[in-house]
This record gives sequence, structure tokens and C-alpha cells, in this order.
Amino acid sequence: MKVAVKNTGTCRQTIKIEVSAESIAAERAELLNYYAKGVAVPGFRKGHAPKALVEKKFAKDMAADLKDRLVPKFFHEAVAQEKLKVVSVIDVSEPELIEGKPLKFEVTVDVPPEFKLPKYEGISIKAEKTDVAEKQVDETVQSILRQHATYEDVAGRAAKEKDMVQVSYESTIGGQPLEEKVPQARGMGKGNGYWITCDEESFLPGMGKALIGSKIGDKKDVTVKFPDGFIVKELAGMKAEFKVEVSGMRETKLPELNEEFLKQLRVESVEELRKNIRGHLEESAKNREKARQQDVVCEFLIEKTKLELPESAVKEQTRNVIYDMARQRMMSGMSQEQIKAQTEDMMKEAQVKAEEQVKLRYIVMAIADAENIKAEDQEISDEVVRMAISQRQDATEFRKKLEKEGHLESVGDQLRFGKTIEFLLEKAKIK
Repeated sequence: MKVAVKNTGTCRQTIKIEVSAESIAAERAELLNYYAKGVAVPGFRKGHAPKALVEKKFAKDMAADLKDRLVPKFFHEAVAQEKLKVVSVIDVSEPELIEGKPLKFEVTVDVPPEFKLPKYEGISIKAEKTDVAEKQVDETVQSILRQHATYEDVAGRAAKEKDMVQVSYESTIGGQPLEEKVPQARGMGKGNGYWITCDEESFLPGMGKALIGSKIGDKKDVTVKFPDGFIVKELAGMKAEFKVEVSGMRETKLPELNEEFLKQLRVESVEELRKNIRGHLEESAKNREKARQQDVVCEFLIEKTKLELPESAVKEQTRNVIYDMARQRMMSGMSQEQIKAQTEDMMKEAQVKAEEQVKLRYIVMAIADAENIKAEDQEISDEVVRMAISQRQDATEFRKKLEKEGHLESVGDQLRFGKTIEFLLEKAKIK
């Protein structure tokens, strides 16, 4: 077999493969034996028809099967022979199969980038405080009480902070209905019988605070300014006028922090509750700080490393990112129509994120190779069990599924990725 490899683009190569006529003849003979044993020919018992007759009768089928058999076989042999790493197959030329002639075909593939790693030991990181203030503990206690709150219908008084107010509303921007002005905000321009809590956490910025002091039957105009980073990007920075009518009110009743309530929380005293809360907040603060430091490491690697990326890898990751973005938007309450209206912006954002993620993966895995960082079999097994439990699946069947779909290796790669980031943090200069 003759193999020639040529660079034909960014992280792209074309492999020219020529298989000798003798090798083709051997493969054809083996395929003919398979047909002769397995096909039925009228007038002969199965497997006893003359090979010449079988070859003549099934010539067309055999030619197609031979191509399907030869191309992947000799492609994989060529990859092994040239020690190539293939990210994905982009194109395969149609081979011409002529008896007595060599088989020639070309395969275009994407390959991993070649690049120089930056100096990755001793990355400078400025540590941030993880102290927990008493105020944070107080706020968490109040949050727990609100989670167990009950609500009672009230009338004859003005709404107070933390009350729930039922409203109907319509909105405009510059005199034009909000949903006509910004089609991507479909479903946000009108509401009927919607409950809003009188605080700063309203999904319509400022609406909850504006309803404090209102009474059932009141009609009022509320101006809402959508902040930068609002989930519907097209609304960011805009002001909308909302005509609101109050139709109901409920008072928030917080439980007393007494012995009975503490028993529900499975603690003996307020002191124990606060101690547990403080421990949880401290752990969360440390985890957030560690995640932030990991982000600093990743940003350093991306900024300091120059490399080109395989187009197919970026496209595949872009699809994954868009799927995750759409799922997150659906979970936040956006309709499919709203998500569809944002497709173009989502695609641009996903492209940038995907390029960063693919770049980071190549850099980190190259460091893992350089430092001989591995994922042991037991670590992979433990991770598969953890994944199965989180997805409420049988661990044995889940592993079989991963193996069948060729995803088990990616579990090991993800473990190596995490261990490498930990290695870089250990070697970092944290001040």
C-alpha cells in the first residue's frame, strides 16, 4: 500500500491511498468465499453453487460490498502506518474498482493542531477573601424562613414589601407594543393574573418595588428599564411603559423560629442552625474562589497560546453550546418562539464560546500528555458510576452504552482535564 499525506488547509490533510491489485484480488477472493457460503442459487444447495456462477450472479452486489469493505479497512491501515491522529473525516473520494488494477482513493481529514505550550507552571493568581459575615448568615436564615412561608389573601390595605400582588398588564416601548418593537420578547408584553412579589427579585426589573403601596383595584403606570445582561438581549438598555392593574394580594407569613420549626430542619437549636449555615457558606465561598482561580488559569492558557483549530471540532462544539444555551433558556421560562427569534445572536455567542472551549481542551490535554497525567481504570469506573447515579440509570448498563457509543474514552479525557487543572493550581503562585 502506498500512502501520501498532504496538508490542504488549517488542521486539514488529504491522504492519498493506493492499494495494490494483488491486495484487492485477495480481498475479492475472501469476499467471494463469504458469498459462496451464504447465498442461495437456484438448482444448488446453499453453499454448494460454483464460485464462478456465484461471482457472475452477484457481481454488482459484490462490487458494492467490496468498496464498502476496502475503503475503511485500508484507510485505517494508512492512518496507523503514518501514525496520524484524526479528529474527523471530512470527505472520501469515490474509488474506481477495476479488476487487475490498483485501487486509488483520497480521504480528507481534520487533524489536531500543532502548537507550542506556554510556560504553564507558576501562573500568578491573586487570591480573594472567602470570609463569611454575620449578615450573610442572617440573610440565609431569612431565606430559609421564606422557603417555608405561607400566603394568605388580604384586602383593604396597601401592599407591603414581600407581599405577593396579582396583576394584569400591557407594555409599550415608545408608544409601540413591546412585542412588536422587540419580537424576540414574545410573551413578555402582556400578562393576565400574574403574581409578582413586592421585592427586587421580580422578573420585570423594578416592577416588584413599584407595586409596594398599591391596593386591589389600583391602576398604575410603571416604567421598567431592562439592564445590561437581561436574558432577552434585545431589550437590554431599553425602557418600557407598563400599564398595570392590581387584582389580588397575598400576605407572606414567615414561620416562627421555634422548637417545632427547628425540628423540621433537623437541628436542636438556633445556634446549631447558624453554625451549619456558616459552614455551608464558608464551603461555598471556598468552592467559588477555587472555581474563580481555575478560570484565571484557563484564561491564562487561552491568552498565552497560539494555535489554529480544526473546523469540524469547532462546528461540533458550537452545536453542543447552542443546545445548552437553548435548554437553559427554556428552563428559565422562555418559549420556543422566543428562543427561535434569538437564533442568530445565539449562534454568534456559541461560536466564540466553542472556539475558546476547543482551544482550551487542546492546550490542557497537551499539558496532561507532557506531565504524563492519566486517568486510572478505577477512577474511570467510579466516574461512570457517579454519572449513572446522577442520571438514575443502572451503572453496568450505562457503561455498556458508553462503550457502544464510543464515549468511554471521553470520560477518561474529562478526568485527565480536571486533574491537569488541579495540577496547574498546585503549581500556581497564589498571592
